[in-house]
Amino acid sequence: MLTKLSALPILIFVMLTEPLLAIAQQAQAPATPQPPQGSYWPGPMHMWSDGYGWGHWWMGPVMMGLFVLFVLFCFAIMSLMMGGRMMHGHRGDRALDLLKERFARGEINQAEYEERRRLLEV
Repeated sequence: MLTKLSALPILIFVMLTEPLLAIAQQAQAPATPQPPQGSYWPGPMHMWSDGYGWGHWWMGPVMMGLFVLFVLFCFAIMSLMMGGRMMHGHRGDRALDLLKERFARGEINQAEYEERRRLLEV
């Protein structure tokens, strides 16, 4: 029952719009002169080199290239702002902080601390 009722609004819509479509199809065309056969002006390809080919085909690849350059530029700026540690985060700082903590607690001596710090800062 519910399935039959759900089709009712569609049926009403079709019954109301079909006569309007029939009237619109019977309307008289304006009495303007038609262009000669074979002339595309101002036809469907009007904006593409007067309808005779693909005059601006190169704009798509150029725009894609400019977008790629823009994205690379943004990544370069972000990398510079982060001090060159964009991919690695602050792992070097974290390791150095842990090394300082271990030295402060006395777990490693000064010679070992200096050697490991030198290796981390390279």
